[in-house]
Amino acid sequence: MSIFKKLSATCLALPLLGAMAASPVHAQGIPGFSGGNSSGSSLLSNAASGALSGSGLSIPSVSSLAPSNVTGLLSYCVENNYLGGNSPSTVLSSLKSKSGLDTSSPLYSNGQKGILDTGNGNTFSLSSLEGNMKQKVTKKVCSAVLKQGKSLL
Repeated sequence: MSIFKKLSATCLALPLLGAMAASPVHAQGIPGFSGGNSSGSSLLSNAASGALSGSGLSIPSVSSLAPSNVTGLLSYCVENNYLGGNSPSTVLSSLKSKSGLDTSSPLYSNGQKGILDTGNGNTFSLSSLEGNMKQKVTKKVCSAVLKQGKSLL
């Protein structure tokens, strides 16, 4: 396919994608996502959309998570080897020693279990994802969590 045809196909698909993005997304029936509120899509974002394109699944943004949940999630990511190198462990240690971080909170313990706690009773569980989707989504989320953790330091 020529570059012109690819560009044309992309341009034709943009209005459809825009309409889909504006539609409310409801958590029911999405594996790993529980709870809900009347706004449905307000807690969902494109945090790992690259890994999810074509799957119809959106995950919550990590930028709105509480620092204790981010720290717990980073712990989950490090313990399960979803991030390589020493940097994640160093960031995790720095976050844990940071003043004011509550490692005894439910947000922290949820994070350690791979649960993004987005508030209002809404959660997204990385550990409940299955197959190839789990690996792709979890790596993307863990990368975003590492970046968010660095921003908290």
